[in-house]
Amino acid sequence: MPSHLFDDHFAPITSEIGLIDAPPVIAANAFLEWQRPLQLARNVRLTAHEIEGTFSSKIEALLPLTSVEARRFLFLPTSSKWTAYFDNGWQGSDVFGVVSHLAALVGTRGVRAVNIPDTIRKTPDGERGRFGATMLEMYSADTTDCAFLNVRRSVGVVNDGGRWRFDASGTPLECEQLERYSARRIRERFTPLMLDECLRHLGVHNLTSEFFNVTAPGYLVSKEGVTAVGLREYSLQDVRDALW
Repeated sequence: MPSHLFDDHFAPITSEIGLIDAPPVIAANAFLEWQRPLQLARNVRLTAHEIEGTFSSKIEALLPLTSVEARRFLFLPTSSKWTAYFDNGWQGSDVFGVVSHLAALVGTRGVRAVNIPDTIRKTPDGERGRFGATMLEMYSADTTDCAFLNVRRSVGVVNDGGRWRFDASGTPLECEQLERYSARRIRERFTPLMLDECLRHLGVHNLTSEFFNVTAPGYLVSKEGVTAVGLREYSLQDVRDALW
């Protein structure tokens, strides 16, 4: 994660990663049971099928990216017990909304890991790049001892429109270096290396091709039918050209 997944080749899809402590089929089925009645009410049908191949080919199955609403959702096995989650939102996956709810539905843990390099800069045509962020959120099966919904722990730093901000709430994890949270330079209070250490503590040892390229199938869930008003489709290169 510190070096950015696949050197950010699939960013912004992979800039934010969801993890669910359950097999892919369990996570995908819980997602379908939750979303099917909601989508049928707007004449949208959900389909699901197994997906195999390399991590790259599985991620490419999400394309094209869409604005306004995500239309494809990917649940991938890993070399650990965690299932990885991504969707085709053009600004990156909506991990909080999906993974936190699935943790409650399945009765398990969920994780949101964010690692966005700070590349924002001024150019003759205006600002280019992305505001940086390094964040970790842990979701519980219920709201016990949680200050907000089922968020058990949230910690991270974000470049909030040109000003770095550090936030932490909930019960600290054993892996955290609490003494670092008083560092004078805000962006040094929670670094990609610190995020990586916490992920290792949770059993996510290395977000590399080897972590994702496993033989077990993943599941791709797709919406068919009515689309949200104003929805637009983008190739991954379209989005990257706009951001970079």
